[in-house]
Amino acid sequence: MSKYTGDKVQDWQKYLDGVKFNNRLKPNYYDAVNTSIDFFNDKQWRNLESEDFPAPVFNYIKRVITYFVAFMTSSKVKLKLEPLAYADDDNNPDTNASEIATAEIDNLFEKFKMENRYRDACFDASIMGDTCAHMYFDKTKIPYGGAFANIEGEIEFELVDGTNVFLGNANNPKIDVKVQPYVGISGRDMVANLIAEAKLYKEQDGENITSDQNYNNEAGDSAKIELEADDNGKALYFLLYKYDPKTKTIHVTKCTESAYIYKDIDTGLSHYPIAWANWEKQKNCYHGRGTCFGIIPTQIFINRMFAKIMFHLDKTAFPKVIYNADLISGWDDGVGEAIGIKNMAPGESVNNVAAYMNPAQMSAQIITVIELAIQYLKETLGINDSMMGNVNPEQASGRSIAITVKQASIPLDNPQSNMYEWIEDIGRILIDMMGTYYGSRPIVITREGQKVVETYDFSVFKNMWLNVRCDVGPSTYWSEMAQVEMLDNLLGMKDPLFDMITYLESLPESYKNEELIDKLKTKMEQMQQAQAQQQGQMQQEQMQGQEQQYEQLAQWLDSQPPEIKQKIMSLPPEQQEATIMKLMQQDIQTTVKEGNSKLPPQ
Repeated sequence: MSKYTGDKVQDWQKYLDGVKFNNRLKPNYYDAVNTSIDFFNDKQWRNLESEDFPAPVFNYIKRVITYFVAFMTSSKVKLKLEPLAYADDDNNPDTNASEIATAEIDNLFEKFKMENRYRDACFDASIMGDTCAHMYFDKTKIPYGGAFANIEGEIEFELVDGTNVFLGNANNPKIDVKVQPYVGISGRDMVANLIAEAKLYKEQDGENITSDQNYNNEAGDSAKIELEADDNGKALYFLLYKYDPKTKTIHVTKCTESAYIYKDIDTGLSHYPIAWANWEKQKNCYHGRGTCFGIIPTQIFINRMFAKIMFHLDKTAFPKVIYNADLISGWDDGVGEAIGIKNMAPGESVNNVAAYMNPAQMSAQIITVIELAIQYLKETLGINDSMMGNVNPEQASGRSIAITVKQASIPLDNPQSNMYEWIEDIGRILIDMMGTYYGSRPIVITREGQKVVETYDFSVFKNMWLNVRCDVGPSTYWSEMAQVEMLDNLLGMKDPLFDMITYLESLPESYKNEELIDKLKTKMEQMQQAQAQQQGQMQQEQMQGQEQQYEQLAQWLDSQPPEIKQKIMSLPPEQQEATIMKLMQQDIQTTVKEGNSKLPPQ
């Protein structure tokens, strides 16, 4: 027997209330989301396809959103946690905790493949208006591949469509325990998985969990197509997070329409494990507006105009033949076929028997209006040639292009800020979950450039305040061009402190050539070794020359009379060598003169 009776469980009503709110929005929220998804995926003639009428698709929506998302995700995003106040000593527990928290979030982001998840979230928000991240602690997972046998449980991350998120205060998009009495998430899962989960939590409602077809409120047409096999049946579930003011923690309940899987479990968390973001906020509504919502009417107009042009050309581009039926029994338009003419009057021209009718001319204003519509669409969205890559870098400096792109990105400032705030909310939730579930466990952290494993008690995070800041690095193509241009200028100054290797090592990652850098370093080391050997050889030869010179000076001094020798030795040491060399030079000159005087006359 079931512990909870009735056709529907009590908490299921909160799901129905959320669906009712979304259906009351104008336009209907589910219709707006599905329309945006279809238009992005080239399905822009919904229920209007006809064999007689062309249905062209010039998908400017996809191009605009793809550029927007590529622009926003080109900058690297990193979370950094800071203590309330820094201390001078390295043993400050707050400072060490911030380093540990930052390192563990980096590990989790790498595990979540956060760069890809961030890109997916930007696509969801831009198309549907909203994006949501749901984090939960899976006790069945074993971290580090089981390297530490006594550690169990990992934090898991999933993106949830905006159509599956329901807030207790639907007029406020902020997910906070002071604002939202509850936050609900719906989804579809295999009945077998839901039954197994109910048994794990020792609920008795497992037999009441049956497959259903309650998928009409899921996002996208593909979500409404499921396998029709009995062993793969799915059921809609509702996950309800509710704040309990008595325990000051979040309690969670999971149920289907007619059965509880688990009920009112204290998670121990202080924050809802859900991060919510809008592409553009709407006043007094937790749902946002995506880029698609405002472009769809213009996209429909462009498609319709092109369809009419194609229809006109299909009907009139090929001229029709007009012929005299009294003279020609039938017209054969086959290639090379002869056409017989009867009862022609003498002297009558064949040109008077048949002729081609000139097609009607299409107004050139249609093409002009289409071009203006596309141009104004780009201008209103803030898209210029620099952002879309239609600028030749050889004709413009990287710095000027970067400035132009920065100015063009102004319309994206609000969506960017919303997404960065979303990343920071994820960081706060992860800190809360670490402090609640981790306990004392090992962590991989980088110390002095080396990765080491340390054991840390994460429970201290529950009583510690850490500031979560989202750091954004300018790594776009245009910023890289400006950086390369600056390095080129420094290299051109021929500063001895800025050599070629320093130039190559300072280039952005996408420009670096590690093989070339290694070759230059090897060649420079060889040159330095050769120069050192040459200098050593020169110093050795110089020393040998000095030794020979000292021997000559000593021999000359020994050959002098004692009084001269004594007089020289009484001089200061720094004058002795110079005096001896001077006297030696005088003796050589005297000897040469005496030798010349003894020579016979020429």
